[in-house]
Amino acid sequence: MIYYKKYQNKNEDSKCFGKWYARAVNTGTIDLEGLAEHMSEHNTPFSKGAIAGVLTDMVSCIRELALEGKAVKLPNLAIFQIGLTTHGADSPENFNVKKNVKSVRLKVRGTGGFSNAVIKRIGSLREYDEYNVPTNNTQHNTTNP
Repeated sequence: MIYYKKYQNKNEDSKCFGKWYARAVNTGTIDLEGLAEHMSEHNTPFSKGAIAGVLTDMVSCIRELALEGKAVKLPNLAIFQIGLTTHGADSPENFNVKKNVKSVRLKVRGTGGFSNAVIKRIGSLREYDEYNVPTNNTQHNTTNP
């Protein structure tokens, strides 16, 4: 279930001032240990500790490889790579990293069974009750986005 909350654009300088939009709601964060525990409960012969060790090494390796300029693809999940936001220069000679590179960031793109197209097709949206934990009585189910 993908939860959302409605919000109003209150930026008076925006041509969309006063319009209503939706934002996805994060209903919690699972850390690496919690992920390892969750995975260990899915009929695997591996313990939570063994899974946590592999995941910890995986995270470290994805960082290392991405910082070496490689894209790291985890099938049916995501491709991790480094991206740049830059300002244009009039010529190659006028391009200067300090002046023209605005930011360096981690890019993550869904892939395969977890791509944007798949999420849009199979995900369903439900309004999140701003003041209460979601229950069937306080949600308004909608069809796929």
